[in-house]
Amino acid sequence: MLLPRTISIHRRSIVLTWLFSYLAVLLLPVMISVIVYRESSTTLEGEIHQANLSLLKQVREVMDNYFLSMERLNFEMTWNLQMQELLNSNKYASSPNEYIYDRYKLTQDFNLYQSAYPTVDLFYTYLGGDNTVVLPGTVRSGPFAYQTLHADPSFPYGEWSSLVDRKDFRGFVPMVRIDENLKIRKTVAYVSPYNTDKDGTLATNVVMIDQARILGAIQNVELFNKGHVLILNRNNETLVSNANETIPSDFPFDQLGDESKFFYYKKDGEKYEIHSIRSERVGLTYISMIPSSLYWEKAQHVRNLTYVSVLISLSGGSLLTYVFLRRNYNPVRRLVQTFSGKSNVSYGKEHNEFQFLEQAIGSTLSEMDKIMDRMKSQQHILRSNFIARLLKGRIDSQIPVDESLITFNMKPISSDFAVIMLYVEASAPFHERLDGMETGDKQKLLQFIVSNVVEELAGRRHRGYTAEVDHTLACLINVSEQDEGSRMDDLMQIAKEAQAFLNTHYHLHLTLSISSIHSGIDNIAKAYLEALDAMEYKLVMGSNEILSYEQIYKTGADDSEPAAYYYPLQVEQQLINYVKIGDFERSKETLSGIIERNLNRPVVSIAIARCLMLDLVSTMMKTVSEIGDGQEHFLLQNTKRIERLSTCETLQDMQMQMTGLLQKVCDYTSAKRQQNIQQSRQHALSELAERITAFIHEHYRDPNLNITMIGHHFEMKPTYMSRLFKDHTGEGLLDFINKVRIEKAKQLIADSKKNITDASSLAGFNDVNAFIRTFKKYEGITPGKYKELLEE
Repeated sequence: MLLPRTISIHRRSIVLTWLFSYLAVLLLPVMISVIVYRESSTTLEGEIHQANLSLLKQVREVMDNYFLSMERLNFEMTWNLQMQELLNSNKYASSPNEYIYDRYKLTQDFNLYQSAYPTVDLFYTYLGGDNTVVLPGTVRSGPFAYQTLHADPSFPYGEWSSLVDRKDFRGFVPMVRIDENLKIRKTVAYVSPYNTDKDGTLATNVVMIDQARILGAIQNVELFNKGHVLILNRNNETLVSNANETIPSDFPFDQLGDESKFFYYKKDGEKYEIHSIRSERVGLTYISMIPSSLYWEKAQHVRNLTYVSVLISLSGGSLLTYVFLRRNYNPVRRLVQTFSGKSNVSYGKEHNEFQFLEQAIGSTLSEMDKIMDRMKSQQHILRSNFIARLLKGRIDSQIPVDESLITFNMKPISSDFAVIMLYVEASAPFHERLDGMETGDKQKLLQFIVSNVVEELAGRRHRGYTAEVDHTLACLINVSEQDEGSRMDDLMQIAKEAQAFLNTHYHLHLTLSISSIHSGIDNIAKAYLEALDAMEYKLVMGSNEILSYEQIYKTGADDSEPAAYYYPLQVEQQLINYVKIGDFERSKETLSGIIERNLNRPVVSIAIARCLMLDLVSTMMKTVSEIGDGQEHFLLQNTKRIERLSTCETLQDMQMQMTGLLQKVCDYTSAKRQQNIQQSRQHALSELAERITAFIHEHYRDPNLNITMIGHHFEMKPTYMSRLFKDHTGEGLLDFINKVRIEKAKQLIADSKKNITDASSLAGFNDVNAFIRTFKKYEGITPGKYKELLEE
């Protein structure tokens, strides 16, 4: 008996063991059995129908998830608080500028939805009141949005406009869209108008998923790839199809029921097995059209298998031994080849294949253990990042906080939290003791030591979790439930022991700040801000101190104590950001908070109050300078406003003057933003006009050159593009084309001595009479007269 060439054997190979075992127990099994072909075909057909229905149900479950995600996104868009205020608020009659700003804020909410729904390819809200479309991050006019999102001959603008203006329709419809590569894609759109008693549609949500994404669920199903799979809406319109052909007009829609149905259908002489099933969740109908010939191919395969089984039973034990030996050894051979190239163990003749695989798997498991150790080190980094987000109040809404705490082994012992900030004042003595180590490794070791010391001290009665936040260590303390008076003493004791231990053993000098104790995870960010505020007070108290927020700020509230000056950098930056976008209300709110924090006290120093006001004016001047054209602003041209601030005699007068100045600055920044937007639009129109002019000069000889051809080239609606060109240049696009052709014809007549017919053809005119009429219209004389004048 010959062994396959692919099997390499030696004295200890498992192949020889298997071969001798097969020969020893060789039996000629009796494989001949009578299988009734008709019964097997019937059974097979029933199994295939059941399998096909099961596959269709699986496809329904998968695709229903896509469509349900569209409905969920529509629900969130509909009940978005910003959207409800935009559609139902009456404040815009008196404050129209707030409508533009609220609409801008809605685009920012849509950016969040875009990240939360990665399966949705495109969504927007059409506002019928001002014929605009709100997209993630931007707002476009209705016609421009149609040109950039849907422009296609199969889906004209009128059809799109009527669809988004309908009040009595809500559901899935087929649609097309333009993707980022400017390609037309078939898509399924969920259209949902807002309920309103007003005439016309107030607003309509449109959520789209590309057909290609949905068809990915069936691309690996053999039967579905050979047949047709369709998804119909309630109006029996085809939403998704894996074939280019549309559903025939004579298709028996009346046989599609609310439950799963099976029937036969003939088309072009081909018989199809039709399975239909309806989705109760989204109200869509799923249909599979499989050619009946596929089923008979399976039945033919069963009949051929019967003949083969007879031949196998007669072939003898030698053939069985060869087939089974090769079939059983090939997986082992592939495993040996795989491990021999990737494992540290080499394959030799001193052991068989199983012994080699045992050693190779053991070596691989050892490598996996090393990888797991490295993953544990990465777990520390992830936990540090999670703690930093907790401290800053940036909790991921997609993942419950409880699950994250369990993942990072941070089981809370109570609902109360505090924060201890640790600032290393001098680490040079510590670094000098670590000769030969990189600076980055020294810093990591320093953070590791400080974190372990603080967490161990906190772990005696509480729980401590340390993370690096903005180049400073912060320890989140989960305070245990005990006497409230002693908990702050515990935190102070932890800070003192950590400071003393690190100074004694590692020569590290630390300044620590302690926040108040707050209840609830949502208030962790507040505790972190309190610790930051207390740490800033080290500029007054000096370094190497333990600064308690309660002792600094609450004790400072006593009438006998001087009031602290409050205007941190983060609050100033927040005020700058609000002023930059021209948000007067939020700027005023922030300004009022700063003034109340500093001045709303029984006893206030006028000098401190004026210093605060000058700081605020300085902030506004910096804001105007950052925006641009700051030298031309009234803050520098009219200094009397600043002088009036310095001469105010009451705090109320100061605040009133400051609020008026803030209003002027916000008005200026808002106008500046609008000017920048207008300049950007004019630049885009100028660039488009230059491209159109260059295209006309390049293709003027083409007789088919017209507004439609240019519109198709630039993928814009011809009439809209022509209007943009005329608005920018003051000249109609058709007039410009004719003028270019007439100038080229004049050059041909003058330079080349061409006759009128040749010059007309070379200038892009199909008809010489049309050329003569056009020439006379723009030049006042006929081309023949013009040629005679040149010859004279």
